[in-house]
Amino acid sequence: MTAPRPTKKAPKKNAAVKPGKASPDAKVAPFDCLRIRMYRLGIGDCFLLTLPGAAGTPFHLLIDCGTHTSERTGPEGNRDPWRTEAAAADIAAVTRGRLNAVVGTHEHWDHLSGFLQGKAAFEQCEADAVWCSWAEDIVNEPVARELLGLRSKAQDALWAARARLETPDPEHIAEAVALRDRLSALFGFFGESPGMGERARDAAVALLALGRGRVRYLSPGAPPIEGPGGEWRIFVLGPPRDLSLLRRDQPRRPGEGYPLAGLAAAERNVAAVGVALEASNSDPPFKTSFQIRLADTRGMAFFQRRYWNNAAPGAARDEEPTQDFRRIGLAHLGSAEAFALKHDRLTNNTSLVLALELGPATARDNPVALFAGDAQIGNWLSWRDVVWPDYHGRRVSGADLIARTEIYKVGHHASHNATLMEGGLESMRRLRLALVTVSQTTATKLHWEKSLPRHSILKRLAEMVGEAVVRSDTGIERRPEAVAPTIVLSEGTVPGLEDLYVDIELPIPKP
Repeated sequence: MTAPRPTKKAPKKNAAVKPGKASPDAKVAPFDCLRIRMYRLGIGDCFLLTLPGAAGTPFHLLIDCGTHTSERTGPEGNRDPWRTEAAAADIAAVTRGRLNAVVGTHEHWDHLSGFLQGKAAFEQCEADAVWCSWAEDIVNEPVARELLGLRSKAQDALWAARARLETPDPEHIAEAVALRDRLSALFGFFGESPGMGERARDAAVALLALGRGRVRYLSPGAPPIEGPGGEWRIFVLGPPRDLSLLRRDQPRRPGEGYPLAGLAAAERNVAAVGVALEASNSDPPFKTSFQIRLADTRGMAFFQRRYWNNAAPGAARDEEPTQDFRRIGLAHLGSAEAFALKHDRLTNNTSLVLALELGPATARDNPVALFAGDAQIGNWLSWRDVVWPDYHGRRVSGADLIARTEIYKVGHHASHNATLMEGGLESMRRLRLALVTVSQTTATKLHWEKSLPRHSILKRLAEMVGEAVVRSDTGIERRPEAVAPTIVLSEGTVPGLEDLYVDIELPIPKP
C-alpha cells in the first residue's frame, strides 16, 4: 500500500466536482494489469475496472453506481450533495467520457441510483454497450416480465401498508412509528420514500440511456466475453434460469451460510405472511364489528375478572396493567416487513454475476476477480452446474472459477445470505483481497447493525486473507505484511470530497 496522501484543505460547503475535469488521480492504469477503482459510497456499489483494450487503449468497464437512500454526505448532515455525484464526475474524467461497457447487476437503488444522481456527468459519457442479466429482458423473457409484475404488485402492497401506518389508532402510535421506520429502511433499497415514486425503475432507464440502445442481456454459460488482446475474459455465472434456485434466498442446510442467530424461525414464515399481506391489502384481521377498544374493556365485568385483575375489587393477584402482551395491535401490518424482505431478496437474486479471468486463454491457473453483485444463496448454488466444457482446450466450470478467485467483491454488503459457505467462500483458497461495500454507521442507524455486515463473514474473510479487507466505510484493514506486493492499494481523493475511492491493481499473467 502506498503512503496516504496529505490531507487536503477542507472544501467549501457543498463544493461540487465539475464533470469532465480530470482529478489529480485520473491517471491511465498500466496496460499490463487490472485496475479496480472502488468508490466508497457506503451501502452501495460502484466499481470502475480498467483493463488492456484494443490498440493500446484502456478498456473501461463500470459495474453499478448507486447508494442507499440513507447515505447522504453533505456537510453536517445536509441532504446535498450525493456522494455518487462526485463518483460520476470522476468516472467521466478518468474515462474521458468513453465507457466500453456498463453493467447494471440488478434493479436496486443502491446499485443504480448514481445514474440519476450523477446524470450531469453521465450525460457527457457514452457506453459501447450496457450489460444486464437475462432477468431484465422483459421483451424476450417471460420470467423477466413476471418478475417485473411481481415487483410492481409488491411495492403497491407495501405502500398500502405504510399508508396505514401514517394514521394509526392512538393506542398503537409507538408500534406504528417503529414499524414504519423499519419499512422505510427497506424501501431505501428500492429507491422509495414518500413522494419519490418508482425511482429504481427511473435509475434503470438512465443506465440504459448510456448505451444509446445497445444493450446485451447475459446468461450463465454463454460464451465468455473476451478482451480485445486475449489477455482477459469474463465468464457469466448467474443469475440462474432454474426458478426454484432464483426464489431461494436463504441458507437451508448447515454449511450453506454463516451464522445469523434469531432469524431462522422467522424466515420459515416469510412467504406465507407475504401472500397474506397482498391478499388482505393491509386490512386488520377482524372487522370493526368484532372489535372492542382496549380502554372500553376496563369497565366490563368479564374483562375485569379475567384480564384487569389489579382493577377488580379483591383481586388475588396483580397482572401487567397495560395488557400489551395480549394485544394483536398492528401484527397484521408487521407482515409487511417480512414481505418487503422477501421482495428485496428476490430482486437481489437476479444479480448478474461476473467472473473476470486474467491471463492467457489456454492457462488453467489464471487468477479470477469475482463480482457477485447481491446474489443470494440460490444464485450461488447454481454456479456449480455452469460449465464451459472446451474453452481453448480446457474445461472451465463455476466451481473452478470460485477456486481460483483472488479478489472477491463481497455479496450484498456482507449480509448473511449473500455469501455461500461450503462451495463458496470456503473454496476460495487463493483469496487475497476482499472488497466490502458497507457503512456501519448507516447500518446502525437503520437497526441492521447485527446483520449488515454480518460479523461472522468479516471475521472469516480476515482469517482467510490475513485481514486484507477493503471496506467502503473504514478503508483498508490489514497488517502491513498481509498482502503480497503484487497488489497495490492506494487511497484516492478528488477535489471536494476526500477519500472517494480506493484503487487496487493486479498484474495480468503473461504466457
